[in-house]
Amino acid sequence: MTPRPRRPSLRDTRFPIVEAYGFPSDSLSPQAQETWDRQLCPFSGVRCEKKRQYDYGYCSVTYAAQWDKGIPHNYAVCDHRLDGEPIAWAVRDHFGSEEATLVPEVMALSSPRLNVDYVAYREDPTALEGVDLIAIEAQAIDLRGGSVAPAWRAWEDGLPDQWRRYFTDEAERNKRDDKISYGINTGNVHKRLGTQVVAKGEFLKQVQVPLYVVTQHRILEQLRARVDFDVVRDGEPWDITFVSFDYDGTTQPNGQLVFSFREAVRTTYLQYLHALTTSRNALEFVRSDFIARVREKAAK
Repeated sequence: MTPRPRRPSLRDTRFPIVEAYGFPSDSLSPQAQETWDRQLCPFSGVRCEKKRQYDYGYCSVTYAAQWDKGIPHNYAVCDHRLDGEPIAWAVRDHFGSEEATLVPEVMALSSPRLNVDYVAYREDPTALEGVDLIAIEAQAIDLRGGSVAPAWRAWEDGLPDQWRRYFTDEAERNKRDDKISYGINTGNVHKRLGTQVVAKGEFLKQVQVPLYVVTQHRILEQLRARVDFDVVRDGEPWDITFVSFDYDGTTQPNGQLVFSFREAVRTTYLQYLHALTTSRNALEFVRSDFIARVREKAAK
């Protein structure tokens, strides 16, 4: 009997990679071509870190999640997509027009190890110990359940219209089912971002340093669905500001996709901690993750 062909899903018909080295993967602009030739990350200003580490240079992918009514959206999958204007927004919000120095990857504590993505500071005789500073965390989202690597290879070969064949070829080489199985790891939003905010927020509150958490708006929505923290009113004291940006469907004159400001919400460390430890959604998620880790360990 001839096997019945598998009906392709929406993800099978859309080229998975949205941005390559900071430009739309189908861009025709000369700026895009120059950037691609140099394998440059236009957001960090250096050669693409993912290309150096993993041999891939994509910044974002498209995905249609069941929890999002099956509507495809662009998801940033590299933290450097939040460099540039999103980080600069946080600096301006705190320092205004005053010039501040931005320092990447600061080790806040050595034991236990606690790193901060960025610290912005300026000398200020009126501030505590003469220095005014903020900490900034940038959080993209991870892929799960599969890879878009075959699509990246098709793009690098100049054959993005044949990307689906690259998945088929890889499946045959590895004797696997021929399917597109990548997804967006929204669960990691809680495991990584949700818990990191507690660990870093506690330390930063003790040393009186405000924390900015910069992320894609859709990730912030996912976080707040699990950790429904109270938001302070304008003028009230706060410890943590969540800042969100997202793709708005427009492009810049040079062809890059616009990643525009969506909202900023502020809370205190204690309000956030209370929400994390009392939210039914958060507790159920943490429990299920703990059980999964136990089973994984037991199976080894």
